Amino acid sequence: MSLHITVGRERYTVEPRDGEPLAVAASRAGLTLNSRCGGNGICGGCAVHLESGRFALEERTVEAGEEGASPVLACRTCLLGDAGAIRFPHSSVVETRAQIDDLFDPAVFERIASARAFADESAGNGQGPLYGVAVDIGTTTVVAVLVDLHTREVVQKAAMYNQQIGRADDVASRISYASTPEKLRELQQLLVDKTVSPLIDVLCARADISGERVRAVVASGNTVMTHLFYGLSPEGIGSIPFEPVTNIYPSLSAAQMNVPIHPDAAVEAVPSVAGYIGGDLTSGMYVTRLDRRSETTLLVDIGTNGEMILWHDGRITACATAAGPAFEGAGLSCGCRAADGAIERVRIDERLNIDYSIIGEARAPKGICGSGIVDFIAEGLRAGLINERGRFDVASLREIGRYHAAGSADRPSHAFLLASAEESMTGEPMYVSEFDISQLLKAKAATFSGMRTLLEHAGLRFEALSAICLAGGFARHLNLDNAVEIGLMPEIPLDRYEIVGNASLAGAVLGLVDAEAIAEYEALIKKPEVIELNLEPTFESNFIDSLALPNMDESLFPEHVRRRSADRQEVSR
Repeated sequence: MSLHITVGRERYTVEPRDGEPLAVAASRAGLTLNSRCGGNGICGGCAVHLESGRFALEERTVEAGEEGASPVLACRTCLLGDAGAIRFPHSSVVETRAQIDDLFDPAVFERIASARAFADESAGNGQGPLYGVAVDIGTTTVVAVLVDLHTREVVQKAAMYNQQIGRADDVASRISYASTPEKLRELQQLLVDKTVSPLIDVLCARADISGERVRAVVASGNTVMTHLFYGLSPEGIGSIPFEPVTNIYPSLSAAQMNVPIHPDAAVEAVPSVAGYIGGDLTSGMYVTRLDRRSETTLLVDIGTNGEMILWHDGRITACATAAGPAFEGAGLSCGCRAADGAIERVRIDERLNIDYSIIGEARAPKGICGSGIVDFIAEGLRAGLINERGRFDVASLREIGRYHAAGSADRPSHAFLLASAEESMTGEPMYVSEFDISQLLKAKAATFSGMRTLLEHAGLRFEALSAICLAGGFARHLNLDNAVEIGLMPEIPLDRYEIVGNASLAGAVLGLVDAEAIAEYEALIKKPEVIELNLEPTFESNFIDSLALPNMDESLFPEHVRRRSADRQEVSR
């Protein structure tokens, strides 16, 4: 039995087992599919075209080429007979060579009052220096750095995709997937044995040291990821009242956690504030010294789960909002994560010519990532190609030769053609559709309305903020002008924004080397008042307002309104 798989211009061959779903066979061939629902046949992310052969689709048999036989879901389809051929569109395959964000401000080391001590740490013990590993456990990407515990220097770094993405793409689907002890254990093994441990092996190999020289691991991540790291059920986080098993995690030995370092070394994690305010935000509070600032400050981690914490008048208030995966390019027609070949910057000039930049050395695009789609919408809005409701000026698209008919026959969608099939890396046209714009608008609406509602809960408006600290990899690659243009970020002076980088990783590093950090973390998590946005009376109306570009409440974006009015007057002349 032989299955031939095509993805763009790449070819794979695998021998499926009897009754094995195409998604599992593709995984054994080295592909990671967009299975954000955990293979439950709900999300449609693993769509595949049947090109030849006979297949079992749910309870019926189909021949490739039959009407209605393609596309199908790879998680629900099996090969019958001796041979078959399938083709995955680019949107069904997860890029596993992503651009990794491991940068944070090294100035955090300068404020360490006393270094954390470990047994046998002295460089004069005849064995050389000892090390620790700090890990940022992201839902998508896991980043690890090797730290010299004596000099407090980061000596090596490595990253890879969280291998759980082969089972479920986002936090909600992983909670659902972990519904049985067996699947919970599987997710823990994918994280610890298949992600974190291999990263530690890579770090040690690059530093030319034995794992025995590593005497501590500190991890930081959202509450669900940290639960899965320890094998704790996240089920309670998935439903009201969103309660985790614990907010303070045990210190276990490396032998207990099965990580390849000294067996007696401690494995710890930064504590969480609540079910959806995780250790990554605890790290962010400590790294930014949020509770020691003299002026009103908002800390925001933009991502699939938008987490935000407000410091005002001696009080800390926090909330979280489900933005979805659009900021990572997921769920978009030609979306992809930030990796080689992804369009990351877009510019449209006054003559409506488009120019874009691609990550890496690739000359042709294979998709558009989150920062690219934000740029595209902002530039399209300024150029008049996109209106306030996220709809294209179809006549203009046709006039400049950029119109593309996307969607299906029963659900057509207008689209802007970024690159033809001949111009793309995948051999498929690259475009942004009105559906894609709507997905990004939902994500930005969730984020902006979360910030707005949090401030309203405290009786504030955005003008009251002296600083907005943006954490996470997406924020580092975001064009702030364009983020404000589309209403993702508030219209305040840009010098009030602070890009703090990977605060989660920085917090894990400080957990290794700062004697005060762990105690500070446990004190910090008790300070925030956590509000549930769905119980806030203004959240729904704020969300609806935020679905417009930049916002239906024009008082929030006066400069944008003034500029648009001036442009209209210029055109009328």
